[in-house]
Amino acid sequence: MQTKPHFYLSFIFLFFSRLLLSQTAEKEILWTADWSPNGKRVAIGGNIGALKIYDAKTFDVKKSIPVTNTITRVTWHPSKNLIGVTTQLSDEKCFILNLDTDEKIVLNNVSSEGARGMDWSRNGEFLAVGDNDGSVFIYNLKGEIVRHFVIQGRKGITGLDWNPVKDELVVISDEIYLLKMDGTLLNYIKHRPEKVMMLSVAWHPSGAFFVTGDYGDAVDKSLLQFWDASGNLMETKDGSIGEYRNLSWNKKGTKLASASESLRIWNPKGSLLAEGKSTEYLWGVTWNKKGTRILTTNLKQGIVLWNEKADVVKFVME
Repeated sequence: MQTKPHFYLSFIFLFFSRLLLSQTAEKEILWTADWSPNGKRVAIGGNIGALKIYDAKTFDVKKSIPVTNTITRVTWHPSKNLIGVTTQLSDEKCFILNLDTDEKIVLNNVSSEGARGMDWSRNGEFLAVGDNDGSVFIYNLKGEIVRHFVIQGRKGITGLDWNPVKDELVVISDEIYLLKMDGTLLNYIKHRPEKVMMLSVAWHPSGAFFVTGDYGDAVDKSLLQFWDASGNLMETKDGSIGEYRNLSWNKKGTKLASASESLRIWNPKGSLLAEGKSTEYLWGVTWNKKGTRILTTNLKQGIVLWNEKADVVKFVME
């Protein structure tokens, strides 16, 4: 009885993804950013034909690695000089980049439609990828598949995040799935009555709860939602005009940064602490190691540094 609704949802996801890509393919958008754990580098990717690694002090480009079409996510390994990279509707497959050797370790079997979800396990032993065909692959550091499972009835995965204290994952599309590393379903959550795609998810560093951000539409506002570790709703915020594209906790877990039409900073209970207005929709967001600076990227190749009160510190690029 569920086949037909899931078929239609899969069709809608593909239509939405292709429409979004057709609208953005000619634009040089910076989709994603991640500050290195040691605080010395920043990785940025998007529709710019390259993965770029910047010096975090001078913002000189230290490396520029050619990548065809769209980089949807970059994520640093927690302790090694490795970066996981997902691509979408691209000739370039998802890969792990070794920055010491410039070796690309290709992540095979990911959908030809690409992927948007990626995260390292808590100790960095594994890398999880959620693709646009509804598959989750878990790779080791050699790029070998150690686990593969499919979210049944789900065509597209838009994000995933690894619990920082357990071998469990939260996977999102227009619904939420809490899963063990072997694919065992722990909980399935319908996050709102409407069928609205989620775009971002982030576990709190304690592993006690996680936050999701969705797209919204012309009728339904974008929601930022706080969930406990079992998937019970704790708090909902609906003050955003734009979609919540990315989320990032500072290292201490005292502040959450969200990227939409503004940079917003929240406390763990969901109270808004600060808001920084932006002239362009924000896409990537990441904290530095000390929790004193936030970097955002936008759809016009803008890179902006903010302080922890959401005040602009520096325009790196406009």
